[in-house]
Amino acid sequence: MNYDSGYTCADCMDKCNVFKALTKEELDDVYEHRYDTTFRPGEVIAKQGSPISNVVSLSHGLVKLVLETPGKPDIMLSILKPTTIITSPGMFLDNRYHFSVISLTDTKACFIGMEIIRQLFGRNQEFARRFHRNVGERSILLLERFRNIVHKNMAGRLADAILYLHHEVYNQLAFKMDLSRTDLSEYTNMTKESLSRILKEFKEEGIFDLSGSEAKILNIDRLEQIARNG
Repeated sequence: MNYDSGYTCADCMDKCNVFKALTKEELDDVYEHRYDTTFRPGEVIAKQGSPISNVVSLSHGLVKLVLETPGKPDIMLSILKPTTIITSPGMFLDNRYHFSVISLTDTKACFIGMEIIRQLFGRNQEFARRFHRNVGERSILLLERFRNIVHKNMAGRLADAILYLHHEVYNQLAFKMDLSRTDLSEYTNMTKESLSRILKEFKEEGIFDLSGSEAKILNIDRLEQIARNG
């Protein structure tokens, strides 16, 4: 978001729930230690292994969290939408990102200095509670993701991914798919050939159709059944 003269974080409608715990005076302090910028699809917002100098608050667009694995395919950990705060558990340990954050669409994000974040932990207990809860919830979701990847077959993993996009990202049965086939295969931990085969099966069975970037869930009950039993 571009801030006009006199416009501060207290006026922002794109802040996540964590920052809503702050007073106007505290939000004014945040405003003095932040900057916002935009990213095109595919641009790196935060690099795995780099120092955590800012907390990222996503205000527009979609991003993916990617675990880089040299010599092997990268693992897409999660897809995030606004309004979401993005940081790594490493901020409490080695002050390093343990994954990369990459834009999937045109994206706007606000970068807030770690110095003011740590000060606010000591000044506002509700802010600290919400912040730590947010990090904990993300960690639990990642554990659930890994369990699904390890124990479910490919059809089950794809069904899980489609349902996640439906419930957590687009909230519609028909939507424009912002993930490429490569992104989708990376997210479901399968080859593009396997992904194409299962997508074809889903379409032929009247479950899900992906034509170009146009996606449509045709039978959500069947999709949920595949996700449960996969």
